[in-house]
Formats: sequence, structure tokens, C-alpha cells
Amino acid sequence: MPIRSILAFALIGLAFSILSIFFLDYALAPKVLALGKGDEALWHFITDIGDSKYMGILLVLIGLTGFILAKLRPDNAAWPALWKKALLISAVVSGTGIFILVVKFIVGRARPYMGDIGFHPFTYGSDFASWPSAHTTSAFAFAMTVGMAFPILRWPLFALASLTGFSRMVLGVHYLGDVIMGATIGTLGAVLIHNWLRPKLMLT
Repeated sequence: MPIRSILAFALIGLAFSILSIFFLDYALAPKVLALGKGDEALWHFITDIGDSKYMGILLVLIGLTGFILAKLRPDNAAWPALWKKALLISAVVSGTGIFILVVKFIVGRARPYMGDIGFHPFTYGSDFASWPSAHTTSAFAFAMTVGMAFPILRWPLFALASLTGFSRMVLGVHYLGDVIMGATIGTLGAVLIHNWLRPKLMLT
């Protein structure tokens, strides 16, 4: 992706997130929260799709399988490619996740359930870690990277990532602006890390 397109994508995502913060978030939050009443268990299940620890477990299992089979069947190029792709996806999810943690700490936006509409920069703690949404970031980073490695999975995974982001709003832990920025960072971070690491892993 050309640098101009990367910058444009980042600016558009940031602009929509800021517009949402000022004009949509606080009015929309209680309406979306009401949609989940009585179905909290279902929405918690959906939100776990974007939990990086579950992605990590899956990727470790896939990576180990590919690595072992590559040793047992060195004549089959598919197995080394499999564990390298698992490593690449892990690097994307981890890299974007670390970046998000730093941004959350700097911004310090209160979560919807706090009843506090302000920002508290450099405030440590989960209660002030609303912007951006880490679950949404991980879900979109995973979807984008897997989609680049296995194009047939791209759109189903993006649909799941979007549903994950929506679940964060339904559960009252994020605003729309948080989800928009999480999706932006996850998608963009996936492209940047993928383009940097793929040649180093000699993936075609």
C-alpha cells in the first residue's frame, strides 16, 4: 500500500473517530447498551472473538503444527509456510496490541460505565482505557493479516471483527469512536507490519 494511501486511511479513521466522540458517542451509548439487555452471555461470547489471548493460543497451535510437520516432511513447502504465516499473524496482533496499550495510557478516556465523559491523560487502569478499543484492534488486525494470507477468509473475518467491535459497545465498555479507531489501527497496523515482516520471513 503506497504511503499516501496509508496516511489517507489513518486520517480518515481518526477524523471519523473524533467526529463520533463529539457528536455521536454519548447519545448513542445508552441506546446500543439497551440492545444487549438479557443477552449479556451471548455478547460476552462474541466479544471474546477479539480477545488476543485466544488468538494467541490458536496461532501457537497452528504454528507448532506447521513447524513439526515441516521437520517431518521437509519436502513439502506448505508446512514451513504455515508456521511462518502463524508467526507473521502473531507479530501483527502483538504489535498492534502493544501500540494500543500505549495510546490508551496516554489518552485516558473513561469507559461508558464510569459515567464520566472526560479524558484523563496518563491515567493507568482499565476504567480509563476506552479509546481505542483493544478487542476491536486485535480482531481487525487478525482479519486483515489472515485475509492477506488466505484471501477467501477475508470478508467472513471482517464481518466477525465488526461484530466484535459492536459487542464492545453493547456491553458498555466502549463508545463508537473507540471502535472506529480500533478498527483503523488494527487494519493499518496489519498492513504495515505485514509489509515489513513478510520479506524477512521469505513468504511469497
